[in-house]
Amino acid sequence: AYRWALTLPRPMDHPPPPRNSQPTLETIRAAGGDELVRELYASFSDFAAAQAAWLDRLAAVHAYEGVAEAARVLRISATQVGVLEVVASCERAEAAAHTHDAKAMRASLDEIHEALAAARPWVDGLGAG
Repeated sequence: AYRWALTLPRPMDHPPPPRNSQPTLETIRAAGGDELVRELYASFSDFAAAQAAWLDRLAAVHAYEGVAEAARVLRISATQVGVLEVVASCERAEAAAHTHDAKAMRASLDEIHEALAAARPWVDGLGAG
């Protein structure tokens, strides 16, 4: 009789993000051309804005597990498109939410908003073509 074991990674066990966005952008462009780049970055821009607003609503009611999960989802999306400042801020928000550190969580969410605002011209420019 064979026994199968499956070990799933914990949420914080993930490969490090790319060092800069260029390899990510070039990989996306190679896979689907400029049209895919435009669609993906336009979609990310809309999604990230909505997710950041959702994070604020969750934090306002101290829904720590919800904040951790929403930050994880945004982190994964930002990793996929190479918006690394958002990735780092999301990692901090996840960690703060897991430890129920409301002050650090709020500071991390503020960082997410700042990182998204700083990245928005670049992301929107890619999304516009």
